[in-house]
Amino acid sequence: MKRREFISTGAAIGTGLVLSSTFADKTYADETKPQTLCRIALFGCGRQGRTLINAGLKISGLKFAAVCDIQPSLLRSAKLYLEAEDVETNAYADYRDLLDKEKDSIDAVIITSPDFVHCEHTIAALKAGLHVYCESPMATNAADAKSMIQTAKETGRFLQIGFERRSDPRYRHAVERFLRDDDSRELLLGTVTHFETQAHRRVHSELIWTQRDTLPVELLTRYGYTSMTEYRNWRHYQRYGGGSCITYLAQQLDVMEWFFGIRPAKIQAMGGLDYYKFGDCMDNISAILSYPFPQRTVRSTSRVWTTTSGGGTLPFEHVYGVNGSLQTSLSDELFRLHAEPGFAKWSEFVRRGDMRKERVAKDDEDPNLISVRETGNVVPYILPITRPDSIFRLHLENFVDAVAGKTPLHCSGADAFAAHVIAWKIAEAAKNNGAAELSEEMFVL
Repeated sequence: MKRREFISTGAAIGTGLVLSSTFADKTYADETKPQTLCRIALFGCGRQGRTLINAGLKISGLKFAAVCDIQPSLLRSAKLYLEAEDVETNAYADYRDLLDKEKDSIDAVIITSPDFVHCEHTIAALKAGLHVYCESPMATNAADAKSMIQTAKETGRFLQIGFERRSDPRYRHAVERFLRDDDSRELLLGTVTHFETQAHRRVHSELIWTQRDTLPVELLTRYGYTSMTEYRNWRHYQRYGGGSCITYLAQQLDVMEWFFGIRPAKIQAMGGLDYYKFGDCMDNISAILSYPFPQRTVRSTSRVWTTTSGGGTLPFEHVYGVNGSLQTSLSDELFRLHAEPGFAKWSEFVRRGDMRKERVAKDDEDPNLISVRETGNVVPYILPITRPDSIFRLHLENFVDAVAGKTPLHCSGADAFAAHVIAWKIAEAAKNNGAAELSEEMFVL
């Protein structure tokens, strides 16, 4: 798809956020609206499952009707947690039993199970006539991802992938107000020169378990695990997923796909199992990507580094242009725009309320008397939008609204596919300590 075609289509289908020409600071934290009730089942009651339970409880149109997990303690905990919120929920150890008994009484399934069963769980739910919200990565290989997308198409059901940035109002503001049309994009960035993504991951010890939570060997085998060690630490083993590095890479590289509708042609990467003494997934990856922009080749760097928290730095993406740069992040502190020295043409964006100069009070000033802070001659700007209480709630809310026929999905399986392909190719290149070529055929669905 060409750049102009992508922008016009993406703006029409994926924007969803309605913006006035000028506005004051807006918060999305307390927005709730009556919706048609969507009854949902949850596959996977671990950490991410609990995160989406908490997000879903804030959506008035959503009800958790059933939960599923092979670990009895997680299943019991999720059921009790929901009951404490006055939500009566049925619990199942096997997703097939859940679908058999609940498919006629539920509308959709949220899948937060381990990566290697995402495809199996998604296709089973879609074929049962249910819509699916699947956490990322959507699958562990391109063939499975294509099968999921094709099944969604054949069944006429929605498949939303958990790329939550696509529902973040700040990211969507950037697309709508700065990148949607050629003139605004040219004014903001000028010629794009570089792009980077960065994620730091703190290390953790190998996960252990209590005797009470030990699963029988036959149960582990039935669900594809070889041992409790691998079951508890599945994210570190290639047979169960690509590792956390792939998850971060896919989510962040999707920003370039979304913003510009362009994909890299070449990749060079290196990585390794540098810290952990268990598992076989790389815990550090650094990649250089070459994007064939119309004006010039744009070099990009993408890094996922374990063994350091990066001083608490949260993941970010940064687009550099000759006029200025746009840094995006799920962190308020890192979401910034910077005008290059001597470039003072962003006044039109400021006038219409799309951005404003970052302002802070000096130590000896009344905090109500604020002044512009400049770092050298580079002028930082911020967006007039506050961070939502939960980006997971907004993304899940979009899914519920789509099921109710109120809005398009923000990130369908087809939308998320390209970023997954790029992440898998980075892993391949890093494993071979070399380069990888990409072709348009790899992205064809």
